[in-house]
Amino acid sequence: MPRELYLVTPTPVNIEALVAAAAVVDDQLAMRALYGGAALQLVDDNDMAVLTIENSRLLLDSLDAGLMTSGLDLGGSELWWTEAVCPWGASGEPGVEVASGIARVLGGQLRVEDGT
Repeated sequence: MPRELYLVTPTPVNIEALVAAAAVVDDQLAMRALYGGAALQLVDDNDMAVLTIENSRLLLDSLDAGLMTSGLDLGGSELWWTEAVCPWGASGEPGVEVASGIARVLGGQLRVEDGT
């Protein structure tokens, strides 16, 4: 069962932010495109998925944005929503760390759905 992650950022998640955040966690992670480029996946040296992150989507409707980001303190007029998954449990911690790094790099916030 994967752990779901949600990023809300003022700009779309880009490869540069993903690479920068991943390098801090593990500089040996490799990246591959999935679903015709609709998602990027980081894998470890055993080819096990660490983080799969979908393309960002602009939240155009303020009502939808409010519902999707409840509990997150966000300013600014433009919000981008990005969904990601990583493995459940301790094996997923590197993926959570990478996603947290992306949020820091882009000045956004991360929500981790951990079942609690």
